[in-house]
Amino acid sequence: MPALILCVYFRVYACLMSIDSLHILLSDIGKAIESGLGDLNDWGKADGHPGQYKHDVVADSIAIPMLESAGLGVISEESEPIGLDRTFVAVIDPIDGSTNAALGLPWYALSICIINHEGAVLSYVRNLATGATYSAERGSGSEKNGAPISASLIEGVDDAIIVLNGFPSNHFGWKQYRTMGSAALDLCCVADGTFDGFVDFSPGLAVWDYAGAALICEEANAKVTTSSGEEIGFSSFRSDFVSRKKIVASGSIALHGELLDAC
Repeated sequence: MPALILCVYFRVYACLMSIDSLHILLSDIGKAIESGLGDLNDWGKADGHPGQYKHDVVADSIAIPMLESAGLGVISEESEPIGLDRTFVAVIDPIDGSTNAALGLPWYALSICIINHEGAVLSYVRNLATGATYSAERGSGSEKNGAPISASLIEGVDDAIIVLNGFPSNHFGWKQYRTMGSAALDLCCVADGTFDGFVDFSPGLAVWDYAGAALICEEANAKVTTSSGEEIGFSSFRSDFVSRKKIVASGSIALHGELLDAC
């Protein structure tokens, strides 16, 4: 098929895709990756970018053709961007928490956020070890395994259980903390109220690390910003998917202010 006709086909197909069909597509990708990983014997390092594992490559090789064949553009941690001018673009981390996966720790996930030119449309985060699935659609709330979820209402950091990415230079007053190793799942646990807040003390997260879970948090009534208090600019991801940002999330506005002060 000539390139021009193929381009027009992708654009028309993407415009005709319903939100329901996108939900089905993302679920199918999650199941396909789980199946593909089940056949994998070597979970060691790959020959690609620093920190890339063989399971990252396998997951990416499954997800990208499925997304592209559906007419979506793609921004992936593991491969070059595709079709950024298309109506819908998938921001994907095929496996967030790759080191956990290599160690046999059941805390790693597929994370996908579908954006259009106006912002985030829907998200899908699936724990690839347990099958636990989080999803959100803009304006329709968030779910875990098909049931509605909402964020914690804890207001004070001294009453809060905070999940950290990286580690702070000092104790800033939390009741308890956890460091889990998958920002996508950590943020989803803020969305469902398991954790009261999330603070990133690393050099910063890439868009594929937090995009999917950020929408899930927002739709669960959690507050999500950068460490400087800026809103998540989903619509900017097409033009700037290289910048890294420190992310802060919490169930309440009051707690969010305390967490920002700690950054």
